[in-house]
Amino acid sequence: MDPWRRQVSLARATVAWSALSTAVGLPLAVRTDPWWRAFGRQQVGWAAVDVGVVVVAGALRRRRMRRSGNPYAPAVLARERRTLRRVLLVNAAADAAYVAGGAWLWRASPDAPARAGAGAGIAVQGAFLCVHDTVQALRG
Repeated sequence: MDPWRRQVSLARATVAWSALSTAVGLPLAVRTDPWWRAFGRQQVGWAAVDVGVVVVAGALRRRRMRRSGNPYAPAVLARERRTLRRVLLVNAAADAAYVAGGAWLWRASPDAPARAGAGAGIAVQGAFLCVHDTVQALRG
């Protein structure tokens, strides 16, 4: 598989997830219930960060392609595939930590609904990203 096109495909999936997170999160972020408001704000916040990551990753990808001489040379493609897999695995590990931290915050805050809602929001976002990054890394 072409690692350059795959990165564009991964970016599109992340932007789609961000759009969904924003669509779900915005109406929740303005609710009066502190749990749902915090949950919604997490969805919108993570969506903004994810889009920012996509923008930066796209700029870095274009720069690597320009600097490689021939971005479709076999050695360049092999290196890019290895790098992409490594990045996805590191991201998946970080995502798992987000899930654990969010779940802990959610469960440890029964008397603080805003903190519990934020924890639930972090866990949801981390879970999606963990599954996405892990599946993509295992695809090779």
